[in-house]
Amino acid sequence: MTKLLYYLPVAVLVGIAPAAFSHSYGPAPRVTGAPGDNPKACTQCHTTNALNSGSGSVKIILQSGAFYVPGVKQRVAVQVADPAQQRWGFELTARLNSNLEDGQAGDFTPVDGFTQVICEDSAPRPCASGPSFIQHTSAGTRNGTPGGATFQFDWTPPATNVGPVTLYAAGNAANGNGSPTGDQIYTKSVQLAPAVSAAPSVAAGSIVSAATNAAGNVAPNSWVTIYGTDLSATTRAWAASDFQNSVMPFSLDGVSVMLNVNNTLRVAYIGYVSPTQVNFLMPDNAGAGATTVQVKNPAGSSTAQTITVAAGGQMFTSDGKSVLGTHANGSLVSKAAPAVPGETVTIYCTGLGATTPALVTGVVPSDSLPLATLPQVTIGGAPATVSFAGVVAGAAGVYQINVQVPSGAANGDLPVVVTVGTAGSASTLLTVQK
Repeated sequence: MTKLLYYLPVAVLVGIAPAAFSHSYGPAPRVTGAPGDNPKACTQCHTTNALNSGSGSVKIILQSGAFYVPGVKQRVAVQVADPAQQRWGFELTARLNSNLEDGQAGDFTPVDGFTQVICEDSAPRPCASGPSFIQHTSAGTRNGTPGGATFQFDWTPPATNVGPVTLYAAGNAANGNGSPTGDQIYTKSVQLAPAVSAAPSVAAGSIVSAATNAAGNVAPNSWVTIYGTDLSATTRAWAASDFQNSVMPFSLDGVSVMLNVNNTLRVAYIGYVSPTQVNFLMPDNAGAGATTVQVKNPAGSSTAQTITVAAGGQMFTSDGKSVLGTHANGSLVSKAAPAVPGETVTIYCTGLGATTPALVTGVVPSDSLPLATLPQVTIGGAPATVSFAGVVAGAAGVYQINVQVPSGAANGDLPVVVTVGTAGSASTLLTVQK
């Protein structure tokens, strides 16, 4: 089935800050190296080494790449690294390319106690005018942490297309000796282009099982793929930062999937977006029956398409034909490494049904919970013994079946069918060789 921004511009105040620093637990404003900021960045106080002269780096990591969707919040990470240092800081600013010295681009929001936002006058926001800055806190310096540190925060870009935006960051890789000597300062900038959405379009018959890539019924707690045009302005899978209180995301980069299940409006969990493809997880408590599906992005919604929700899972494939399976040692079953009669292999599926205990809706299972009812499996037309079937720990909508290849199985590519209740899966192939 088919990420964050890190940078530190800190005149990191890891020791005793000069009196010129009016903010007590972070650097002064305008030390990011951006136009209009101090060109020495944090070296104005950390004076031992020249700017960018060490063996480390500072990186700005964006979860969606070098793009922004107007008005859509994204997680940014600043990563400061240096193999010889052990205390860390940063400062970052976002500027309009049309006014790089003073044009504030969007707004910052801390997500933990490691960052804070200050204004040009060193006061906390709201800022009366001028650019704002996100920087480390005292706790964020993490003194004694070798090698590097990462700072995460949210950035909400301007609500409209304002053209290119540039992020500037300065990072302090400090030695933690309580003085400004021996520290290394690094700078970095990244330009982001606006990713402006167009209204999405989905044609009839373009909603398929993500496992089989074929149209037909889809089961609760199964992955579903939507094909279309202009579905998303960006391309990415979900990241850890998209989860809120452990709940899977309902939206990625402003793209969501709206369901009408038995006349009840629902929002699906969404795992992947691109201009031509969206993958969503049908809720595990979705009722059986006709369901309408629409893709929604900042520019509009697609025409509703109807699919049918019904019990019955599907097997993932490795190449569109062969079942995705592994040997006991975790290696893939393939033509080069076939299954052996009598061997127990693990095959992977989606949408196999309820577990005992029940899944927590919207939460990735932390344990491998067994199915309430074991499915039936045939290999080469012969019944195969299932020793375990349940959800895969740490994976949403993914199930495993541990099944023994019949001892009398013939050599070759044998059809595999999984039946849940009375619903059989599409047939896939398992290569067997004595």
